[in-house]
Amino acid sequence: MTPRVRRAARLVELGEKAEQSARVRASAAERALAEARGMAEREEHAWAKGARAFASGVTRVAELAEQAAYLDTLRRRADAAARLVERAKAEERASHAEVVRAATERRKLELWRDRIVDASRAELAQTERRASDDLAARISIRGRA
Repeated sequence: MTPRVRRAARLVELGEKAEQSARVRASAAERALAEARGMAEREEHAWAKGARAFASGVTRVAELAEQAAYLDTLRRRADAAARLVERAKAEERASHAEVVRAATERRKLELWRDRIVDASRAELAQTERRASDDLAARISIRGRA
């Protein structure tokens, strides 16, 4: 194996590792998105439950204000969870795009390596043909003399 072929093979290995790493990050992003969706659903459910119970059994204005503040807190938490889901979606899309980019780059490197190997084989075959032709020419010259 020529040094050039070895370098190409090493680059292909590095491309495979980069692709695998991108796939791991994409998998983690998918899990993070699923967790964010679950949290957003729980927060939205908590807000809806609080909204249904709002102003029930209130006897004083202070209690109403306290419930309103609690309901506002629940809404803010639900909104924050929804924003977290959007960020997780964006991260997931970006990680999947990185997987595609890494796979494409790895494939380019594989094709490049294969062309180097083919060129190396062709060069070796040509060298062997020349050596064989030279040997045949010497034998032919000796046979005439």
